[in-house]
Amino acid sequence: MKKSVWGIMAIGFFIVMTSNVLAAEKPSIKMIGSAVLSGKLGAIKETGWGLVDGVTMVNDRGGINGRKFEVVLEDGQYDIPLSVSIFNRVVAAEPRNELLFHSGWQTGVLHSIGEKVKENHVVCTDGSMSPAIFGENVKERYPYYFSVGVGYGDQTGILCKYIKTELHTKKEKPKLAFVYIDSGVGREPLKKLRIFEKKFDIDLVLAEPVTFTTTDYTPTLMKIRQSKADYVMLWSWSVPVSTRFIKMANKVIPETKIVSLSYVAWEIFFATAQEAFDGVYVVSPYPRPSETQNPLVAMALDAAQKREDKVKIWDLYFQGILMSLINGEAAIRADKAGNLSREGARDALESLTDWNAFGMYEGKTLDYSAHKFPRARVLRADFKTKTLIPVTEWFDVSDYLK
Repeated sequence: MKKSVWGIMAIGFFIVMTSNVLAAEKPSIKMIGSAVLSGKLGAIKETGWGLVDGVTMVNDRGGINGRKFEVVLEDGQYDIPLSVSIFNRVVAAEPRNELLFHSGWQTGVLHSIGEKVKENHVVCTDGSMSPAIFGENVKERYPYYFSVGVGYGDQTGILCKYIKTELHTKKEKPKLAFVYIDSGVGREPLKKLRIFEKKFDIDLVLAEPVTFTTTDYTPTLMKIRQSKADYVMLWSWSVPVSTRFIKMANKVIPETKIVSLSYVAWEIFFATAQEAFDGVYVVSPYPRPSETQNPLVAMALDAAQKREDKVKIWDLYFQGILMSLINGEAAIRADKAGNLSREGARDALESLTDWNAFGMYEGKTLDYSAHKFPRARVLRADFKTKTLIPVTEWFDVSDYLK
């Protein structure tokens, strides 16, 4: 009897040890994290912090079905050649069955690595919301690209509809001026804006470019005044550009209401533009840090509080967390489907239609079948409380723009 007991114990010990060894031998699943830790935009450390903290959240919940999830964090410096070089170097160095993802924050990089991605099938989740990439034919042209946002073109449509249905009270049709940074990305939303202008019966009276280095917007503001625009739609992803424009517009054309795309839906403008930011309307695909009852916001705030430095740009930090969480969920589902590979992860993302994303949409699910986020809200800046207050519920973008 004693021999039998000891034999059973020995077998059990062998099985446990073997299982632990096999688990330890499973390779990690990796993603390239191209952050903006230095360079011409300065050190926007939130782009890297979010990626790292999101990976930690995945690992704290069991990783990729027992495998460790890792981020290969690199400083892309918001520089296209450098970021492309990083992508090529890391992809060449890492095993194909381990490196499945690339996450970053720059449209130009996605354009530049497009051919390579067609060859190597690395799955790219990105902060870019470019309509030139994430348009109606994204699944055919860029099957491995996924945006963690709502297309810039559709954002102009959301703002046009909100102006027409909620803000405008005059009998005459709304007159709209569009101010954008003079670059390829800056011009991209114009095509869709002209479609939505007609659809929602708005008069686009001016489309005026500015540069990253513009410091005096008086000529632009005088053109807006001469056009008799009721509203000016600002398309800027630069904090200095947006700050300077909002502050000057508040003085020169105070009666012209400012609306803006999601990169002005940042609480940092309460500090940089101050009172001038009050009353600006913005569209955003993300819950705000003030919404502490939101489960995903609570997770992100908890992670942020553990850092020594304060998170100043919530959206970039939150984007990084989202990219890591989404990539982790794709890998988990691909593994369960028996195809833990780049192709399997891509398929898992495209079929991701039933995930609640840790409560991001307050009970509504994230449908990623169109390779971009399905929901958004319109917010209004309130300087008194230093918060962006939702003036709409979460809506399905496709339904809202019908």
